[in-house]
Amino acid sequence: MLFRELADTYERLEATSSRLEMTDILAEAFRRFDPSDIKVAVYLTQGQLYPDFNPLKLGMADKMILKAIAFASGAGESFVQDLMLKEGDPGIVAQKAFLNKKQTTLFSSEPLTLKRAYETLEAIARSEGGGSQDMKIKLMAKLLGDASSSEAKFLSRVITGRMRLGVSSMTVLDALAVAFATKDDRDAVERAFNVSSDLGLVAEEMARHGLDGVKKIHVQVNRPLRAMLAERMSSPEEILEKMGGTCAFEYKYDGVRIQAHICRGEVRLFSRKLDELTTQFPDVVVGLKRTIKADSAIIEGECVPVDQNTGEFLPFQEV
Repeated sequence: MLFRELADTYERLEATSSRLEMTDILAEAFRRFDPSDIKVAVYLTQGQLYPDFNPLKLGMADKMILKAIAFASGAGESFVQDLMLKEGDPGIVAQKAFLNKKQTTLFSSEPLTLKRAYETLEAIARSEGGGSQDMKIKLMAKLLGDASSSEAKFLSRVITGRMRLGVSSMTVLDALAVAFATKDDRDAVERAFNVSSDLGLVAEEMARHGLDGVKKIHVQVNRPLRAMLAERMSSPEEILEKMGGTCAFEYKYDGVRIQAHICRGEVRLFSRKLDELTTQFPDVVVGLKRTIKADSAIIEGECVPVDQNTGEFLPFQEV
């Protein structure tokens, strides 16, 4: 699959503010994409390479991206920096810089494929240690040098994680249901996303196996579930009405919501936004290892600081 097919889809998405139209555009594209490409396409549409819970991020600052754009386009750093001050969007900067690309001899003339774009972005994300910044810039410049102005725009946005398409995860789920099942099956598709937190996985299963595929996606240790968040109501009476006249109340602890995954003695902690917190709370890890005897488990709770001398809860800031 050529990357320009994805870029063309992004151009169409960017041109509308209608969620229904976005859903139709995505559904049409998903039907057209090969099932082996759809997972990557969905990740990139979210401005990322992996699910939210994967700790590996692209990690390339705007300043580094602008250097890559300047080198690959031959436009010059001062021109690119001035354009960034005016536009505020590395994607538009790249698009305008590449409209009159001067530098052509250093790069391949072959059309850019989605596979090559993704593999290069992965290499950028994995580059670390001494000289990694220069390596990231060189890799990005090579990638941009093989891109059209439209492709360069969206590659530059992917690398920042800011796609500016207005496409939410819920819109992608709508489109997957329309493309590979029916609108009435939307709840089953969302359930698969809620228990896996992996939109790319859901998309690939839908593309390969339809609704039967996503129905086989279940809770799995070390793959955090999406958090169910409370809905605010203005009064106890309104709460009771919403709940059909019967409900339970419990104290709200002022701490950090944590989802703990235990597997064969190893513990991983995730926030409600799916960020990994394992290294931030070593005492929680030790406590869970000591008290949980099951071979595998998923536990959720509130992490609250406690005064060891008095047993009283400390302010949230102490977490």
